Amino acid sequence: MLMEFETGRSPAVQISPRQRWSIAITYILIVLGFAIGVNQRDSTLNLASDYNNLEAGISAKYPARWLLEETGSFIFRVRDMAHRGFNTVIEVSAAPVGRDTTERNILDQLTLQRSQVLIDYTVLSYDDYRLADGSPAISMSYSFVSRDTSPFLEGLSSIVYGLDILTIRRGQALIIAFRADADIYQRELETLRWFVQNLEF
Repeated sequence: MLMEFETGRSPAVQISPRQRWSIAITYILIVLGFAIGVNQRDSTLNLASDYNNLEAGISAKYPARWLLEETGSFIFRVRDMAHRGFNTVIEVSAAPVGRDTTERNILDQLTLQRSQVLIDYTVLSYDDYRLADGSPAISMSYSFVSRDTSPFLEGLSSIVYGLDILTIRRGQALIIAFRADADIYQRELETLRWFVQNLEF
């Protein structure tokens, strides 16, 4: 006893084979439970609803939990109403174009319109974009400040990043406008890519 006290050692704890199996099974169940939970969460988040507009010749898939709107200056718009602050939005609109109209002309016109109604609207870059069917498009990224209109959150504002994808087909321009809070923009881009891959027009 004196020797054990002086050296700070304690007798080795013996684990029986049954206890070893119990520990191993517990770890396996924890890992399985975690995997099942992640799978169910992903399945819920990835549920999709179908959108079809025969008149515009557009069909699409969008996240089932997002709100669909068809009244406005667009063909349709979907918004993630579950997110606090600025709601992530994807909006599809079309406009007739003349023979000499270019994609850049249309984007410049959008910039002029938005700079008059959006706070601190700034164009960040223009890039080439490739649609799911391989056809070329052009994209424009931008930012602006959104102010919350809720009376309980008056004065709060957030930075919003946006990305427009524009292509001209059959005499009309199709514009896919995506906007999300700057804090979640990179993550939400995955939803935009999925949306574009499933968009037919």
